[in-house]
Amino acid sequence: MIGSRLRALVLRRAKGRCEYCRIHQSDVDFPVFHVEHVIPHKHGGSNKSANLCLACPECNFAKGPNVAGLINGKLFPLFHPRRQLWKQHFRWQGAMVVGTTKVGAVTVRVLNMNSTARLKLRRSLMDEQRFPPLED
Repeated sequence: MIGSRLRALVLRRAKGRCEYCRIHQSDVDFPVFHVEHVIPHKHGGSNKSANLCLACPECNFAKGPNVAGLINGKLFPLFHPRRQLWKQHFRWQGAMVVGTTKVGAVTVRVLNMNSTARLKLRRSLMDEQRFPPLED
């Protein structure tokens, strides 16, 4: 179980954004983001802050217990928000998240980061000049 102090630390560190798809929790209808285990317990992950990130429900549910995914039959690890920088693995192409590395590409696919609903939301936020985040 994640305590309130640790949850607050994760939320503050992420600045209220999903650390995978970068959507802000104030930009979605159901703004309860999850404190997500980057490496799930079943794979030896801990409840320490170095293994926790903020994830929107869509990213968290799509990720599930996965730690890797396949590209052309080869296994590649998913993006690790505590150990890797977002901009080194992803870029924006309009409203789409594009993986610029194998890690990024497999993460985009496994987390279904460019689903129709997600693209629609990002386009709407872009029209309002509220997306993408300036730090990306």
